[in-house]
Amino acid sequence: MQTDIQGRLRNISLSPDKVLMPLFEAVINSIHAIQDLGIDNGSIDVRINRDKLQTGLIDDGELSSINGFTIIDNGVGFDDNNYRSFKTSDSTYKSDRGSKGIGRFLWLKVFSNVTISSVFIQENSFKKRDFKFTTVNEGISEHKLIDTGESEQKTTISLQAFNSRYKGKCPQGIEVISKRIIEHCIAYFMLDNYPTITVHDGLQNIDLKKYFEKHIKDGFSESKFRIKDSDFILKTLLFYDTQGREHTINYCANNREVKREKLSKYLSDLPAERKIKDSDGQAFIYCAYLTGSYLDDRVNSERTEFNIMPDGKDYSLELEEIYFNQIRDQSLDIINEQLSPYLEELRDHKKEKITNYVNTKAPYYRPLIKHAPDLLKNIPPNISDEKLEIELHRNMLEYEISLKEQGQQVLSNLDRDFSNYPEYQKKYNQFLEQYNDLGTATLSKYIVHRKIILEIFEKNLGKDSDGNYKLEKDVHQIIFPLRSTSHSTQFEMHNLWLIDEKLSYHQYLASDQPLNKLEELSVDSSDRPDIIIFNNPVAFVEGESQPYSSIVILEFKRPMRESYSSAENPITQVLEYIKKIRSGKFKDKNGRLVNLPEKTPFYGYIICDLTSEIKDFAMNAGYTVTPDLQGYFGYNSNFETYMEIMSFEKLLGDAKKRNQVLFRKLNLI
Repeated sequence: MQTDIQGRLRNISLSPDKVLMPLFEAVINSIHAIQDLGIDNGSIDVRINRDKLQTGLIDDGELSSINGFTIIDNGVGFDDNNYRSFKTSDSTYKSDRGSKGIGRFLWLKVFSNVTISSVFIQENSFKKRDFKFTTVNEGISEHKLIDTGESEQKTTISLQAFNSRYKGKCPQGIEVISKRIIEHCIAYFMLDNYPTITVHDGLQNIDLKKYFEKHIKDGFSESKFRIKDSDFILKTLLFYDTQGREHTINYCANNREVKREKLSKYLSDLPAERKIKDSDGQAFIYCAYLTGSYLDDRVNSERTEFNIMPDGKDYSLELEEIYFNQIRDQSLDIINEQLSPYLEELRDHKKEKITNYVNTKAPYYRPLIKHAPDLLKNIPPNISDEKLEIELHRNMLEYEISLKEQGQQVLSNLDRDFSNYPEYQKKYNQFLEQYNDLGTATLSKYIVHRKIILEIFEKNLGKDSDGNYKLEKDVHQIIFPLRSTSHSTQFEMHNLWLIDEKLSYHQYLASDQPLNKLEELSVDSSDRPDIIIFNNPVAFVEGESQPYSSIVILEFKRPMRESYSSAENPITQVLEYIKKIRSGKFKDKNGRLVNLPEKTPFYGYIICDLTSEIKDFAMNAGYTVTPDLQGYFGYNSNFETYMEIMSFEKLLGDAKKRNQVLFRKLNLI
């Protein structure tokens, strides 16, 4: 049967991050060839070929790009049996070693120039076989088989010229490539069942056996577990003096690495790339390697993935199938136990950081520390405050949901048997304590919100990076969103409490809206008060129709505004608004338009800096200066209006004083 090489290659899936797979396959083949020959002095020479062969460097001192590899071994070589197997697609010649018979096709998948030269013994004489492995015909070209005068067995595999999809994807450092070879062939190294392997690039030589023993082998350990009828072995290594790698779990088949996962994805306390320290204070990277016949039997032909169901929702059921997450979870239990002694310092540091953050910046998360500390275990160490806030918020939502479920369960399981009441009372009291703490946390969150708003407001009173003061709209926006109403704005979105707590409770509010567009008012005027508030009506004489108990006008001026014309007198502006409002029609409790009663009181607040012109306006209106000298107040009987002029300093200072006791209770100041 002929093989369509190009069609075979199209059916092989190999992502660019697997660019070293052809090299690994060649090294594994060399190991097998040496084992087949049965010699004790087996050696494999891996040569990294760079664009500049002599120095390995380019002009600016960086490594010259790798263009291929040459792998030389002194194994059995390409005798007739091995050559026949090589020419047979999906050969079963080495199936007892887990060979799939397609590894050599990966050479052509990644490289466009593959040549083989092999000196071997056949019929008691040395012969030499040379050929090219190509994508045309049956894959073999320029084949030569000759008698040779050479007296040592040697096979040379040359993999050159990356194909376009893989060009530029190969790691460039010799140490990185050496470590990747060790990792892929890790079982051979751990069992000390491999020949001498040397990697060099013309500048540096690395003996993989010495490298393994120096940097890795001291951390070797092995654990076993069983799932259903399948046995698994978890071998763990500690990599010392290594850079640019992460803590991983590596799933292997037939003594080769197939699939790798970052442990930081599953163990939140394990930093992704940060080393941890052993009992002697030596920093290391932890890697676990999982092997087992179940994995051997289910690896795909490219050795890049396993044919195993990925996720079993309830793998505790007695089903024949083993799911991948079941295998992973069993492994992680062992890994977590092994790493726990090394992670105590990180966990203590994380706990201290979370506790300090909650106590000083976010006390509304205290119920998590008190009642749900297990939820905090999934927060990674060394996390920034910004990301910590997000994680705590996510955990708080989960805690609130679980607490509500717990409450429903406690109430629904009320046993009418009085003898069981003490147990019910205990559970109820535990739930009630947590629920009360949750309510306190909600209040704490709102108090923290107030502190943040005060800080933002104070910052907006100063100059920006260009030396300018904020505009009127910037101050207005903090108090209440511009061009909105109370019907379209959530309660939490406004901060009227900065001026007066009573302003937060009203029937209707409009912010920067024309008077003739207000839902509660019908008046022919396009004037736009900064904020107008209609307060709820109080009890009135039967038969009367009173839509509002009072109306409030808020007027803001730009911080540190220096001059006002007579037409820009804010007192006059507010009184003009009031005059036009009184002339309009209003909706009563039944939705009918009625006149506003003459005695309906108005309140005006003018928020501004007390410049000399503002002081003159206040004095001319007959207003009285406040005892703290930070504002003015007065009453205009003609308009039934109480007016207060409040400096930004007074607004900010009074708001801080009103909330100070709350901030102290939460240790925020």
